[in-house]
Amino acid sequence: RVMPWRARCRPKAPSGYSPLRNDTEYMVASMTKVTARWTGSKVLFDIDSGSGHSTQIDEAPVFGDDAAMRPTEMLLGALGGCTGVNAVLLLKKFKQPLEALEVEVAGEREDEWPKAFKSIEITFHCTWSGDVDRKVVEQALDWACNRYCPIHATLSRGVEIKHRRKDR
Repeated sequence: RVMPWRARCRPKAPSGYSPLRNDTEYMVASMTKVTARWTGSKVLFDIDSGSGHSTQIDEAPVFGDDAAMRPTEMLLGALGGCTGVNAVLLLKKFKQPLEALEVEVAGEREDEWPKAFKSIEITFHCTWSGDVDRKVVEQALDWACNRYCPIHATLSRGVEIKHRRKDR
């Protein structure tokens, strides 16, 4: 007997993630993986994701060739993209007339190495095509950051990071 598509694909336990979830669960893997592979050129790395996408990171001269974003910029970009995706989904769900959205993320870093971020500010620049419900918009932006974005949750709560070496 062939099971219906929905029954085959539905996860056993709810993931808890999806601003647009109605009656079906948004399927999110419990493990996310990327591989950073040194290209052999100064400090340029190719980054390949488990979902089949790729990008690069580099550093400014003298260490790199300024060929791609810095790792710290990519971290802020991931935060802006994650909160932005959720903001768009929530604002659409709440029927707000969003015409354009730009998410600006600025991070202040410590002076001493490793120069960690000591504060990060997210600014949502919204363009509307009609009247908005300010309370609903503020709720959506709060949820986009504090309820649905795993990048925001990780950075704001902290996470245990381990490292190891595997020789080939």
